[in-house]
Amino acid sequence: MKEEQVILVNKQDEVMGYAPKMAAHEQALLHRAFSVFIFNDRGELLMQQRAAHKYHSPGLWTNTVCSHQRKNETNIEAGKRRLLEEMGLKADLTEVFHFIYKAPFDNGLTEHELDHVMIGFSNDKPVLNSDEVMAYKWENLGQIRRDMQKNPQSYTEWFKIIFKNSLNRLQQELNHHFLKHPLKFKPIFKEKPWGGHKLKSILNKDIPSDKTGESWEISTVSGNYSIINQGYFKGGNLQELIQKFPEEILGKKVYQKYGNNFPLLIKYIDAADDLSIQVHPDDAMAQKEHQSFGKNELWHIIQADHGSVIYVGFKKGVDKKSYLAALEEGRLNELMQQIEVKAGDTIYIPAGTVHAIGKGVLLAEVQQTSDITYRIFDWNRKGLDGKPRQLHTELALKAIDFNKQPRIETKEKTKTPYFEIEKINLDKNLNIDLKHLDSFVILMNPAGRYLINGQNFEKGETILLPAAVDELNIKVTEPGHILKINL
Repeated sequence: MKEEQVILVNKQDEVMGYAPKMAAHEQALLHRAFSVFIFNDRGELLMQQRAAHKYHSPGLWTNTVCSHQRKNETNIEAGKRRLLEEMGLKADLTEVFHFIYKAPFDNGLTEHELDHVMIGFSNDKPVLNSDEVMAYKWENLGQIRRDMQKNPQSYTEWFKIIFKNSLNRLQQELNHHFLKHPLKFKPIFKEKPWGGHKLKSILNKDIPSDKTGESWEISTVSGNYSIINQGYFKGGNLQELIQKFPEEILGKKVYQKYGNNFPLLIKYIDAADDLSIQVHPDDAMAQKEHQSFGKNELWHIIQADHGSVIYVGFKKGVDKKSYLAALEEGRLNELMQQIEVKAGDTIYIPAGTVHAIGKGVLLAEVQQTSDITYRIFDWNRKGLDGKPRQLHTELALKAIDFNKQPRIETKEKTKTPYFEIEKINLDKNLNIDLKHLDSFVILMNPAGRYLINGQNFEKGETILLPAAVDELNIKVTEPGHILKINL
C-alpha cells in the first residue's frame, strides 16, 4: 500500500509540497494537521486513548480525533472523515483556531505541525476503530486539567500544548455554544398560610407540603437566586451567569437599561385560601423606600374552582376616607371589585392597585423583580408560625392609587411598560425567528407537552431562552398553550 502523503506548509499555512508521512516525521518537516474536539450536552469532551501499536504516542489520552488532511481536502472535510473512521461518529464541525508546535519523541520522530483545531457536538456513543483507538471517555475540561497536572505523561504532547495555551479559547467556544440553548432552573418553593397542593396535582411539581403557595420559577431576588438544574451550566445561578454574559443573556437593549439586573420575577401561585388584600409600590416609591424596582404584575389563570374570584381595584367612589373607615371596621373586602375568573383569563395589575387572589385560583404570575408587598388586611388569620402576619398600613396608604384599576386582557398578546406576554395556542409545530428581538425570552407551560429547541418542556415547567438564541423551535407532543414573555 502506498504510504499516506502529508501536506507540507509554511508558517502562513501555504502549501509548499507533499511528503510521505513517515519522512515528514523523521525530518521534522512542518506539515498540516488537525485536531477535533467533540463535546456532549454537558460540555464534556470525548477523549480517546490511542491504540497501543501507533507509531508515536501509543496508549496516551488525547482529544477526540487527530490526523492529517489529504490533498484537495478542506479542514472540515478531513475532520469529518477521520471522526467517522476512528470513532464512528458524525457531527458538524467548526474551526476555531490553529497553532504550530514541534515535539520530538523518544523513537526519533518529531511532530512539527500546523494544527487546525475544530469543535463539534454529539451525544452519540462512539463505535471505536480498534486499529486506531483502544478506549474512550467523556470528561469535563476542569477534570482533564487537574489530571493533566498530576499525570502529564498520560497525555499526548499536542493535547497538552492546546490545554496550556488555548484552554480559555475552548471554554469561550463552549460558553458561546451553550448560551444558545434553553435554560431550566430548580423551582424555589414558598410555603404560605393560604397555600395548597395544586402545584403538585395540576402542575406536577414536587412540593414540600400541602401549604405550598408559590413556586418561584425564575428569580434574581436577593437570597432567592434561581439555580440551573441541568446541562452545561448546571449548578450555577442566574445572577452569576448574567454577570459573566450580560448581553448574551439579557440582550443589548435590556442590558443598557437594567445593567446586570434581571428585570422579571416569574412565579406559579396556588391560592387554596384568599391571599391578603395588598398593594405594591411603583418604581419611584420602591426606589425611595427600598432601593428596588416597583411591582407591576400580570396574572394568567391556569385553573379556578367554580365561583372563584379575584379582588382587584376599588369600586367606584371609594376614596381615602371611606377606605380608612372600612379598614378600621374590618370590611375592606366590601369596597373591592370581585371578578369571577376561569382558566385562560389574563389580568394586568399596575402598581398602586389594591388586590388579592381569591380562594381556589391557580395562576402564573409575571412581575418586575421585586419582593415588596404591603399587606393591608389578612382576614384576621395567623401565619404558619401561629402569629398574626405583619401589616403595612402606613406604607400601603402611600402606595395606593384610588383611581388605579386592573386591565382585563382580551387579546392573546399583552404589552405593558415592563414586559410583553403572548399566549400561544399550540396544536402543531411552530418556528419563531428571534434574531431581531434583542431580549431574553421566557416560556411558561400551563398546558401541554413540547420540545423547545430539542429540550423536553413539560406542563408546569418554565424555560429561559437567552438573548443569544436566534430561533424558537416548538414541536408539539401534546396540544395546549404556552406563555411567551420578553421585554
